[in-house]
Amino acid sequence: MARTIRSLVALAALAITLWLIWSRLHIVIWVPMPWWGLLLTGLLIFLALDYLISKLFVRRP
Repeated sequence: MARTIRSLVALAALAITLWLIWSRLHIVIWVPMPWWGLLLTGLLIFLALDYLISKLFVRRP
């Protein structure tokens, strides 16, 4: 059950990351950025959100 919850949280973090990139897509058009820079930025945002969400929902004994 805990693994399923972690998977759902990771999926939610990925969805938030993709939404943030999609909502700011016009910036990518105006600011020249290589494709690998966009992927690296998306990966960093995803990892940061995943880490913050995992710290938020950590069980405390």
